[in-house]
Amino acid sequence: MKTLGVGVIGLIIVAVVIVLIVVEIIELAVGAVLLLVALGIIWWLWRKVKSKFD
Repeated sequence: MKTLGVGVIGLIIVAVVIVLIVVEIIELAVGAVLLLVALGIIWWLWRKVKSKFD
């Protein structure tokens, strides 16, 4: 029975690690998308401001 308990604990640890990795990947993806959106907005505003001065 002891080996079964160790196996279950091992599986739980592996599952937790996988979940943490997936969450990190999702956070990085969301962060990258938000960064691109922010850069797009800044670029668009910069073009608007620049066209006023031209």
